[in-house]
Amino acid sequence: MTLDSPPHVARHDSLVFLIVCRDGPDAKSLRVSHLDGHLAHVEAHWRRYILAGPLRQPGEPDLMGSYFLVRAPDADDARALMQGDPYVSSGMYAGIEVLEATPSIGLFMQGKIWADPDSIRDRATGG
Repeated sequence: MTLDSPPHVARHDSLVFLIVCRDGPDAKSLRVSHLDGHLAHVEAHWRRYILAGPLRQPGEPDLMGSYFLVRAPDADDARALMQGDPYVSSGMYAGIEVLEATPSIGLFMQGKIWADPDSIRDRATGG
């Protein structure tokens, strides 16, 4: 396997939010009873999701939550999308954290969003 530099790709044209959901005490039973509705919801809105899936502690078989990387015009819209998911509306999650994220590099993106360090230097401090 050879190492090569990632190609420059366009930055996402919309805001992206990482939503981290931590299971509540009744998550196992709620996950089973709301699975069909959850899958219908994410499939209906699949173009809004960059990635999504379950979370586990390393090496553990049990689920402990979910993550969603979603496209949305703002955080309120991202939260509204999540409220439509039966996993959320059923109270399955004990905590939900919504964070603004910038997909910047990786295989899924097929490259990196910067041409060179100077092209993103102002963003390195949040600009």
